Amino acid sequence: QIDAEWNYWLRKKYYPLMESSYPTEFGSLKVTKKGFNFTPVFFKFQNKHYLYYLANSDGYSSLYRIEISSEYIPIDSPELVLRGEQTAEFESFHLFQSAIDISKNGLIVFNTKKGGSDALHFYSVYDGRVVKTFQDNELVFISSPKFSSDGNRIVFNSVDRKGYSDIYIYNLIEGKIFRITNDYYNDQDPCFGLTDQQVIFSSDRTGGKFTGKYNLFSINLNNYEIEYISYLNANNHAPVVSPGKDLLLFTSDLNGVRNLYEIPVVNGRFGHTVNKISEFISSVFNPVYIDSNYITFSGFENYSFNLFVFSRKDTKEDSLYSIEMKIDEPLNIWYADILELPSERKKAEYEKEYSLDFAQGVVATDPIFGTRGGAIFSLSDLLGDDRYIFMLYNNASVSSEILNSFNVILQKVNFAGRVHYGYGIFHLSGPVYDYADPDQYYYERSFGGSFLLSYPISKFQRLEATATLRNSNKEVIPEVVERKAVLFTNTLGWVMDNAIWGSTGPVDGVRALVYLGYTSDIKYSNVNYFSVIGDYRYYQRFALTTLLAFRAAIFYNEGKEARLYYVGGSWDLRGWPRFGIRGEKIWLTSLEFRFPLIDQLGIRFPFFNLGFPGIRGAIFYDMGGAWNDDYTSTIGSIGFGFRFNLFGVLTLRYDMGKKIEQNYTRFQDGLFYQFFFGWDF
Repeated sequence: QIDAEWNYWLRKKYYPLMESSYPTEFGSLKVTKKGFNFTPVFFKFQNKHYLYYLANSDGYSSLYRIEISSEYIPIDSPELVLRGEQTAEFESFHLFQSAIDISKNGLIVFNTKKGGSDALHFYSVYDGRVVKTFQDNELVFISSPKFSSDGNRIVFNSVDRKGYSDIYIYNLIEGKIFRITNDYYNDQDPCFGLTDQQVIFSSDRTGGKFTGKYNLFSINLNNYEIEYISYLNANNHAPVVSPGKDLLLFTSDLNGVRNLYEIPVVNGRFGHTVNKISEFISSVFNPVYIDSNYITFSGFENYSFNLFVFSRKDTKEDSLYSIEMKIDEPLNIWYADILELPSERKKAEYEKEYSLDFAQGVVATDPIFGTRGGAIFSLSDLLGDDRYIFMLYNNASVSSEILNSFNVILQKVNFAGRVHYGYGIFHLSGPVYDYADPDQYYYERSFGGSFLLSYPISKFQRLEATATLRNSNKEVIPEVVERKAVLFTNTLGWVMDNAIWGSTGPVDGVRALVYLGYTSDIKYSNVNYFSVIGDYRYYQRFALTTLLAFRAAIFYNEGKEARLYYVGGSWDLRGWPRFGIRGEKIWLTSLEFRFPLIDQLGIRFPFFNLGFPGIRGAIFYDMGGAWNDDYTSTIGSIGFGFRFNLFGVLTLRYDMGKKIEQNYTRFQDGLFYQFFFGWDF
């Protein structure tokens, strides 16, 4: 604090623009300390004073509250009221574009994205839950809802499917919505005025010498007449009437920075005098009155948005000045130019033009398969509706096998609608080393086609379905076709993911999937098995980067020539050989405590510096088992590890610990050490 005040004093002394301006934290009381905090409203609840607001301080945008004293000094840390961005109900808060409000009855109104459009939610402070939700699919975007004085109506602005931003009123008692404006002007930030029959809003309908500027207007709900309240060469936003109905508060960038201004009410009407009451050097947003003397708002300072309380009594004298507006003169609004063209009805066809997204070629050689080469191409149209994927490679080991060893995969995926679908054909031929096959090493020639569907239930959940038909000729002994099959595989899956990620993996939320599948040989009956996969991962955060991660998974195949699953290594069952535990059936559980270990490790060289930020630690405990027919043994491991994100693209992992062997009866002798790469589960 002393250092900040010293720097402020130096700036006032040497910077001319700072002589009468001041940082937000010196001109007001700072309430929050970190994160992005917006749109505060004041409410007294159970003899305590609270500011309710929207914020993102941990990765999820949510509704918070903070207790303040009677002098509006923060008493405690912010408290989470309603978690957002984890369910479809509160898919996304519009932190930078909207505001919240609270009625005298303790009902908080806020808007979120819910599915294909926005919705208004009503949260009861007394009940501690959302008691009502309003959604109209024709209103795509909703912003800045405000209560009437009796708490029975809500005024807000919304963008409809035509793209018009207009003013609407929603009646909570009747459940009806009324459209107040309907034009091409951009109407924003509405609130009820001196009476509930008047609505004040900001709009770019300004005409005259200040054409296009956002000024304040009022509309009479009895006759729908619109009048100017402000006429300034500035953008004016976020109007709100004082509790005593004697002042209109708003923000304006009249001097280049959004500051606080007031218009006095004279004889029941808004006057023509504008008083500037603050001279902050950075912008303020969404101010509201706590009472007649105190204002709370969100302000930008030191690369974050925080909440502040501003005292009108402490307004610095050198920041006060007044402006007289000339509204008595006839003021018009601007009109768009009308293009008079003959009416013509024509269906415009969208001609897709495709371009290459990426092309990648690979040449590899090894002692088992010899030298192989291949390439993959991806094409898509301008809008990304269609994507084509081509894969071509050859795994022949001698020249005589080249023609028989061509492998081709062609696939198209369509993203145009809500339901994504894809289909393709393939031909695969050559030697195979398949860790998931009971035979592992064999020669196979297969060809067929596939179809897939993906249906998003919400942003966080989706259903998936696939169907594959392929002809398979498998040779374990060369030149002997040991197994012929026409395989039909169909799967149905559910996927859920609302986790947020840190530098090395997920840090909060839930990830889960359930898959059911069935594979059968519809011609020879040589293959027949069903599959069940379940995987659940939960992340409980204790601090911003400290958490407990839990995983439980089951992989189950049962039937004739069922494929094998495998675990082992740094990704799941640590300490055991990588992919060394195989079976038709596998269960696995992991518990891991993740925490920051070294924030910054640096090495200084003569010509450059090398830094390694965010080295993290993990204490883990793994347990699992694999079997085919009879379950025989449970194994596990326990230990400690390091995690480091290299250049933001690769996470390096180093683990050490002890394996738990012999059906979970003893620890191994000594320690294991394992180095690999990959994200945390």
